[in-house]
Amino acid sequence: MITFKEIKWKNFLSTGKNFTSIDLAKNRSNLIVGSNGKGKSTLLDAITFVLFNKPFRKINLPQLVNTINGADCVVELTFTTNNNDYKIVRGIKPKVFEIYENNSMLQQSAAVKDYQEYLENHILKMNYKAFTQIVVIGNATYMPFMKLSPADRRTIVESFLDIDIFTKMNGLLKTKIIEIKEKINDTNYKFELSKEKITMLQNILCNTEDNIEGKIEVNNNLIQQKEKELHDKNRKITKLNSEISSIMFNQEEAIKLSSKLNKLSTYINTFNTKQKALNKDITFLESNDSCPTCTQLIDVEFKSTKLLEKKDNLSKLLEATSNANNELIAVQSKLNELLSNDEQIKNRKAAIEKIEIELNFIDREIKKIQEDNTTLLAEKKQNLDKNKAEYEVLLKENIELSQFRDNLINDQHINSIASILLKDDGIKTKIIKYYLPTMNKLINKYLHSLDFYVNYNLNENFEEVIVNPAKESFTYNSFSEGEKLRIDLAILFAWREIAKAKNSANTNLLIMDEIFDSSLDGAGVDDFMKILETIVDDTNIFVISHKGDILFDKFSNIIRVDKVNGFSRIV
Repeated sequence: MITFKEIKWKNFLSTGKNFTSIDLAKNRSNLIVGSNGKGKSTLLDAITFVLFNKPFRKINLPQLVNTINGADCVVELTFTTNNNDYKIVRGIKPKVFEIYENNSMLQQSAAVKDYQEYLENHILKMNYKAFTQIVVIGNATYMPFMKLSPADRRTIVESFLDIDIFTKMNGLLKTKIIEIKEKINDTNYKFELSKEKITMLQNILCNTEDNIEGKIEVNNNLIQQKEKELHDKNRKITKLNSEISSIMFNQEEAIKLSSKLNKLSTYINTFNTKQKALNKDITFLESNDSCPTCTQLIDVEFKSTKLLEKKDNLSKLLEATSNANNELIAVQSKLNELLSNDEQIKNRKAAIEKIEIELNFIDREIKKIQEDNTTLLAEKKQNLDKNKAEYEVLLKENIELSQFRDNLINDQHINSIASILLKDDGIKTKIIKYYLPTMNKLINKYLHSLDFYVNYNLNENFEEVIVNPAKESFTYNSFSEGEKLRIDLAILFAWREIAKAKNSANTNLLIMDEIFDSSLDGAGVDDFMKILETIVDDTNIFVISHKGDILFDKFSNIIRVDKVNGFSRIV
């Protein structure tokens, strides 16, 4: 329950720079009187302004500041609720909005709207509409419950039944559902992107592995070719070595043959020289009978003997020369054969050296290819390790996204069910249906207390059916202004009683502005006062009227408002 204690204001509307104060909890029934224009209704504007930043009557905020002083407009209100003391201070020129809890000012939010919402939702637990339906009632601007639209009627009832929380929850839930839907869409996008990354990485893994394996296979084939070349060349070397082993070559014999060949050549040359000399002597002996130098005749016998001797020597020399030539040819042949074998051996050794160079080159090529394979295997392992780690991260992320999406979908399903329950035709309708019989019963009780004997029935759509004793059905607009006022008052008191039972919009305060100055006749006033007397003792009632002469004896406290030197004050 909210117990309002004191309100005071200054430079507010027609009041001056000194605070005007009213004790809201001192007297049970209070009558505020004064002639028109003196400031009787200032209390209504002050209390709604300090609580909700708007006056009760249709007055612009700048017009609330006293026109003479023009500044320092302040309203202060103290109350208790939930075992805490509160003071609200609100002002214009300068602009002020402060909330004190147990003498400590609450930290102000960055936005005044948030500060106001905290006041209404967490401290007062009612909004302006509810407040002006069950706490502050004004004849001039008060909108009776029955003149409200069904939607506004529902809002008022939900507020004092303390089920407007479901409306707020539904609003928050709608936002949450939108957020979840956006998160699901975002998660679906991330999930599909993650799947694409995993597929792409798998393809990269396969392609990389296949590519490296392909290169290694090519290298292995090349190694096999090189090793076959090595094998073939080693076979050639073996064959050449075998051929070299099979070729006979005696160096000493070759030297001997060469020496012998030289000697034979010398002998033949000598034999040829001697042969020429003998042929010359034979020709001389055969051609001459005397010596050409001394002209002495040559003895025939001597000549014949010498000629035979010379010819015999020439014959022997020719035979020796022929034998030497034959031997020279045989030695040359043997030497040529030996020299030919040596050349063959040299050629084969040169071929072996060439093949060995090729073998070294091939061996280096094989080692280089093997090193390339080692590098490829290391690269393969490195890529596999790297991609495997990335794959595991992506797979984990994909699983987490899938689980997160499933949780979101589950939340979406739960929130959809909750949304159905929180709609107007859900839990709230069931609660309202539960309370409707009590509401109608209380409204009819107060109608009968006001000597208005009709049966009022409000359905779950907040549409009224009013039946008179003759069983004739009427609507609210079918009645006179006085009868409408009785219905409005009956609904007002019923709402207050239900709110008190629910402890939602339960306060000690009831302010009514000029209710008795409109449609209630004398009998209606008496009936109304009877209702006021039935209200429990913890309610402080303030009635504003300019017909104080007929009401003085009906209230325990009289507050008279008048203007002095242009400023309204309590006198």
